[in-house]
Amino acid sequence: MSDLLKMFRSRQQEMLEFLTAMVHRESPTRDKAKVDCLVDLMEARLNSLGADSVERLPQVEVGDFLHASWNAAAPGKPYLFLVHIDTVHPVGSLETMPVKIEDGRYYGPGSLDMKAGAVIVLEAIRTLVEREQLPNRPIQLLMTTDEEIGSPFSEARIKQLGAGCELVLVTEPATKEGAIKTWRKGGGKYELLIEGRASHAGIAPQEGINAIIEFARQALEINRLNDLKFGTSVSITQVEGGTAGNVIPAQARAHIDTRVLTMEAMENLHEALSSLYPKMPGAKVSCVRQHHRPPMERRPDLFEKASAIGERHGVSIYEGGTGGGSDGNFTAAMGIPTLDGLGAHGDGAHALHEHVIIDSLPRQAALIAAILMEWGVDS
Repeated sequence: MSDLLKMFRSRQQEMLEFLTAMVHRESPTRDKAKVDCLVDLMEARLNSLGADSVERLPQVEVGDFLHASWNAAAPGKPYLFLVHIDTVHPVGSLETMPVKIEDGRYYGPGSLDMKAGAVIVLEAIRTLVEREQLPNRPIQLLMTTDEEIGSPFSEARIKQLGAGCELVLVTEPATKEGAIKTWRKGGGKYELLIEGRASHAGIAPQEGINAIIEFARQALEINRLNDLKFGTSVSITQVEGGTAGNVIPAQARAHIDTRVLTMEAMENLHEALSSLYPKMPGAKVSCVRQHHRPPMERRPDLFEKASAIGERHGVSIYEGGTGGGSDGNFTAAMGIPTLDGLGAHGDGAHALHEHVIIDSLPRQAALIAAILMEWGVDS
């Protein structure tokens, strides 16, 4: 076992205690007041880590963001950490999901996704600062509070900071198998709107244009866009339409979830959905993308370099991927080297059995510390 890993294992209890302090501050994305209570805690912790600056970025609809920097005047391109502290669990979840430790697992709402990731990166930085081993290059950390709703308020800031970086490190949880994430699917959310014409279903059905029938025909066409073998999924996930049982429906609306592995697939799919046309005379069809994250395409060179660094410090890593997106999708699509899934190991993100494998906390902290110290040595 390396000295670095031993040192972080000696800090495991302190990491658990801070994780508990975070989990006890419930932070569902849309509850700004609750999230800001957690932001207060994180701001104080960041200020204790010797940062050159800790800037609080006020938000209106979600909790405030935090931007911290170390070695701002040092040469070289920055390393950037992306961390989010909002969760999907509503206030009161602690009553049904109380913090508990069983069989080497730490249970609690939001513990895996991704409060443990915040604990890990802050512990890595704290230790390197105390040991005077923080590399002499700019290091930045952006802590956001809107990732679970697609990062609509932080996306611009993420791209702005990421644009000039040498490396972006994302402390989202690892895969269920404990692998870092070297690829993520991109995704787009679309709204399909069908406009027909209302009429009495009994007296004059022939005068109407049935929006639900038009939708059904569109749905069959949309379903044919699936190409699961190559990672493209197109799913109609919500549908609503009609006003009364005796009225030919004049409108139907649907939500479409799309997932892709490559930018080429995303562009082709967007073109297909944007080009939908009516099947019934007189009907109107529009399909508009509401939000999207580009895919994080695999770069084997990044994994190979991170793996070699980990091995030198007794931390073996594996690679995997996921259909879900993260803030790392934005920077990876810009061509910025991005490593994701550097957070805790565990299972049950967003579920009642959400938990962290406790001994992954010091393990991942050691990996991040090692990457910080060695990534730029040969660059």
